[in-house]
Amino acid sequence: RILATDVVESYEAMRVYLREVESCLERVDPHLCNNSGLVARLVDWEESWEMGTRYMQNEALLAAVCGLVAEVRAAQHLAPSLAVMCEECDVELFLVLPRIMLLCFLAMPQQYEELLRSLLPHRFIQKKDDLTAFEWDTKLTNFVGVFRRAQQVAASMEQGSREVSTARMAWELLLQRVVLGPGARDSIYSCLTPEGREEAEAVVECLIHELEPWSMEVQRHCPEDWNQCSAVLVQCLTRGAREQRDDI
Repeated sequence: RILATDVVESYEAMRVYLREVESCLERVDPHLCNNSGLVARLVDWEESWEMGTRYMQNEALLAAVCGLVAEVRAAQHLAPSLAVMCEECDVELFLVLPRIMLLCFLAMPQQYEELLRSLLPHRFIQKKDDLTAFEWDTKLTNFVGVFRRAQQVAASMEQGSREVSTARMAWELLLQRVVLGPGARDSIYSCLTPEGREEAEAVVECLIHELEPWSMEVQRHCPEDWNQCSAVLVQCLTRGAREQRDDI
């Protein structure tokens, strides 16, 4: 909805501008370099339509973005510092976002594959017998295996109540680790049983070690694509938060 609203608003802003100058077109400078107002509206319109075309017309990609925004919002409750990062557009946010996106893909590949493939197309191999289907390359397949091992070990060592599934608690532990960083390890791993903490912590830290090069690859493989994706995520997170406060 936020992306759709942005597309409509940028188009409406262009229409309002044209109505304003309708009666004095002779005073409008035909050279764009001398017409900052028109340039600003054209740029806004172009950018919003480009993002709308890419993310709204691809159903799988839109679903992945919406799911990722929901997971980031859930992570804000686990790690309130993430909410501050989003509100202030802190530079650390742009290190955390690709980590959360990768975790989401590792946990639910089918839901997030389209998003990761849009950013790292070289990691997906088109099947010869089905041109609409893709396989992961060896490196990505191994990465998924490391995640599943870490998730299983962390879940087996959780000391939680029966009301909360161990799988969910393991997921929350991983989210906190990628958001809060190594400085919060003691508090993050305190939910694990004492006898199993050493093994679980070692496996999770191995996953984090594997995660960082992937995070850098997401950001650097095609910086333009990642910048556009992160801009969409930040827009949805910050604008959605402001709308929720206004409704209160």
